[in-house]
Amino acid sequence: MEQVYVLPASVFPAAQASLIPLEAALLRRIEQEGFFLKRPQAEEDPTHRQIIPYAVVRHRGRFFLMRRTKGGAEARLHNRYTLGVGGHINPEDVGGNPVLDGLRRELLEEVGVRAYTAQPVGFIVMADSPVSRVHAGVVFVVEAEDEPRVMEAEKLEGRLASLEEVQQVYEGLEGWSKVVVDWLRARCF
Repeated sequence: MEQVYVLPASVFPAAQASLIPLEAALLRRIEQEGFFLKRPQAEEDPTHRQIIPYAVVRHRGRFFLMRRTKGGAEARLHNRYTLGVGGHINPEDVGGNPVLDGLRRELLEEVGVRAYTAQPVGFIVMADSPVSRVHAGVVFVVEAEDEPRVMEAEKLEGRLASLEEVQQVYEGLEGWSKVVVDWLRARCF
């Protein structure tokens, strides 16, 4: 049974619909104090948040924008856009730093990126749905040396886009991607 990396929900700042600025002490706690729960338990337990490394991938000044196709399992996500690459951290991911190890796996599996630099920029902690109440994102801006590409072409489409092009599909973005785009706009990326 799949296990996912979690931390008590009480460790996180109050939920909000915007990117929470990076707090080094919180990032250290996530990296050092997290532990694994069985995923079915974690999905139903709001006293813990599942940690999701969430990468905004840039290559040569453009962002990698993906659209979920009808080939994906979750119908509620069909035709939705995402600017983030991310997923759960599992025990097999962990070598030295669970968050960075999970990030590395997701970048390779989802967009084929091996060479990159990653800068943590903040956290996503929301409570607008049952799903958001049990997850927390550690957001990274990733500068990819490799050109990203969709690895699961049956589920996703992807392309490099300027921030202006991303803004044109803003209403079709998933919730976490909207949070990130709002932050990027404020930072004049």
